[in-house]
Amino acid sequence: MPELPSSWGLKTRKREDGKLDIVGKDDLGSEYKVRTTDTAEITERDIVELKDADRESYADKDKGAREFCSKIMNHGKQREAAREEAFMDELMEASGPVVHAGLERKGLTVGSTSAYRRGWEQAFGNERGN
Repeated sequence: MPELPSSWGLKTRKREDGKLDIVGKDDLGSEYKVRTTDTAEITERDIVELKDADRESYADKDKGAREFCSKIMNHGKQREAAREEAFMDELMEASGPVVHAGLERKGLTVGSTSAYRRGWEQAFGNERGN
Protein backbone atom coordinates (compact mmCIF):
# COMPACT_ATOMS: atom_id res chain seq x y z
CA MET A 1 0.00 0.00 0.00
CA PRO A 2 1.43 3.42 -0.93
CA GLU A 3 2.08 5.87 1.87
CA LEU A 4 2.11 9.63 2.05
CA PRO A 5 5.63 11.08 2.17
CA SER A 6 6.39 12.25 5.70
CA SER A 7 7.79 15.52 4.33
CA TRP A 8 4.28 16.54 3.29
CA GLY A 9 3.10 16.58 6.91
CA LEU A 10 -0.25 15.02 6.11
CA LYS A 11 -2.28 12.60 8.22
CA THR A 12 -5.25 10.36 7.49
CA ARG A 13 -8.55 10.16 9.30
CA LYS A 14 -11.16 7.42 8.78
CA ARG A 15 -14.65 8.41 7.77
CA GLU A 16 -17.95 6.70 8.54
CA ASP A 17 -18.36 5.67 4.88
CA GLY A 18 -15.07 3.73 4.98
CA LYS A 19 -13.03 6.25 3.00
CA LEU A 20 -10.14 8.31 4.33
CA ASP A 21 -9.79 12.06 4.71
CA ILE A 22 -6.27 13.31 4.19
CA VAL A 23 -5.76 16.31 6.46
CA GLY A 24 -3.00 18.85 6.84
CA LYS A 25 -2.32 22.00 8.83
CA ASP A 26 -2.16 25.51 7.45
CA ASP A 27 0.38 28.16 8.49
CA LEU A 28 -1.69 29.12 11.53
CA GLY A 29 -1.94 25.50 12.72
CA SER A 30 -5.58 24.93 11.81
CA GLU A 31 -6.48 21.60 10.26
CA TYR A 32 -7.95 21.44 6.76
CA LYS A 33 -9.06 18.57 4.55
CA VAL A 34 -6.70 18.11 1.63
CA ARG A 35 -8.49 15.26 -0.07
CA THR A 36 -10.90 12.39 0.43
CA THR A 37 -9.77 9.07 -0.99
CA ASP A 38 -11.97 6.98 -3.26
CA THR A 39 -11.26 3.80 -1.30
CA ALA A 40 -10.53 2.73 2.26
CA GLU A 41 -6.80 3.23 1.75
CA ILE A 42 -4.39 5.56 0.01
CA THR A 43 -3.71 4.65 -3.60
CA GLU A 44 -0.95 5.58 -6.01
CA ARG A 45 -3.46 7.79 -7.82
CA ASP A 46 -4.03 9.82 -4.63
CA ILE A 47 -0.31 10.44 -4.25
CA VAL A 48 0.17 11.39 -7.91
CA GLU A 49 -2.75 13.82 -7.84
CA LEU A 50 -1.56 15.40 -4.58
CA LYS A 51 1.92 15.85 -6.06
CA ASP A 52 0.44 17.41 -9.21
CA ALA A 53 -1.47 19.91 -7.06
CA ASP A 54 1.59 20.89 -4.98
CA ARG A 55 2.49 24.42 -6.12
CA GLU A 56 5.76 24.31 -4.22
CA SER A 57 7.06 21.58 -6.54
CA TYR A 58 6.59 23.68 -9.72
CA ALA A 59 9.70 25.23 -11.25
CA ASP A 60 7.54 28.12 -12.51
CA LYS A 61 4.54 28.47 -10.17
CA ASP A 62 2.37 30.44 -12.61
CA LYS A 63 3.01 28.06 -15.49
CA GLY A 64 2.60 25.00 -13.24
CA ALA A 65 -0.70 26.25 -11.84
CA ARG A 66 -2.02 26.96 -15.34
CA GLU A 67 -1.01 23.48 -16.54
CA PHE A 68 -2.65 21.88 -13.51
CA CYS A 69 -5.91 23.78 -14.07
CA SER A 70 -5.86 22.92 -17.79
CA LYS A 71 -5.36 19.26 -16.93
CA ILE A 72 -8.38 19.33 -14.60
CA MET A 73 -10.54 21.14 -17.17
CA ASN A 74 -9.55 18.73 -19.97
CA HIS A 75 -10.30 15.75 -17.75
CA GLY A 76 -13.81 17.10 -17.19
CA LYS A 77 -14.32 17.63 -20.92
CA GLN A 78 -13.07 14.13 -21.71
CA ARG A 79 -15.38 12.64 -19.10
CA GLU A 80 -18.35 14.58 -20.51
CA ALA A 81 -17.51 13.50 -24.06
CA ALA A 82 -17.30 9.86 -22.96
CA ARG A 83 -20.64 10.18 -21.16
CA GLU A 84 -22.25 11.69 -24.27
CA GLU A 85 -20.79 8.96 -26.50
CA ALA A 86 -22.13 6.27 -24.17
CA PHE A 87 -25.56 7.94 -24.25
CA MET A 88 -25.57 7.99 -28.06
CA ASP A 89 -24.57 4.31 -28.12
CA GLU A 90 -27.51 3.51 -25.82
CA LEU A 91 -29.88 5.48 -28.05
CA MET A 92 -28.66 3.69 -31.18
CA GLU A 93 -29.01 0.31 -29.51
CA ALA A 94 -32.50 1.12 -28.27
CA SER A 95 -33.61 2.39 -31.70
CA GLY A 96 -32.45 -0.76 -33.49
CA PRO A 97 -35.61 -2.83 -32.90
CA VAL A 98 -37.85 0.09 -33.90
CA VAL A 99 -36.01 0.68 -37.16
CA HIS A 100 -35.86 -3.03 -37.87
CA ALA A 101 -39.61 -3.41 -37.27
CA GLY A 102 -40.34 -0.51 -39.62
CA LEU A 103 -38.19 -1.92 -42.42
CA GLU A 104 -39.52 -5.46 -42.09
CA ARG A 105 -43.08 -4.62 -43.08
CA LYS A 106 -44.34 -6.75 -45.92
CA GLY A 107 -43.67 -5.25 -49.34
CA LEU A 108 -41.25 -2.58 -48.15
CA THR A 109 -38.03 -2.42 -50.10
CA VAL A 110 -35.11 -0.11 -49.79
CA GLY A 111 -32.44 0.49 -52.39
CA SER A 112 -31.22 2.64 -55.22
CA THR A 113 -29.92 0.18 -57.78
CA SER A 114 -31.12 0.18 -61.36
CA ALA A 115 -32.94 -3.11 -60.73
CA TYR A 116 -34.75 -1.48 -57.83
CA ARG A 117 -35.77 1.51 -59.98
CA ARG A 118 -37.05 -0.78 -62.77
CA GLY A 119 -39.06 -2.78 -60.26
CA TRP A 120 -40.49 0.40 -58.79
CA GLU A 121 -41.50 1.71 -62.18
CA GLN A 122 -43.10 -1.61 -63.14
CA ALA A 123 -45.04 -1.79 -59.91
CA PHE A 124 -45.97 1.85 -59.40
CA GLY A 125 -45.07 3.71 -62.57
CA ASN A 126 -48.49 3.30 -64.20
CA GLU A 127 -50.26 4.62 -61.09
CA ARG A 128 -48.48 7.96 -61.43
CA GLY A 129 -49.48 8.44 -65.04
CA ASN A 130 -46.15 7.31 -66.55
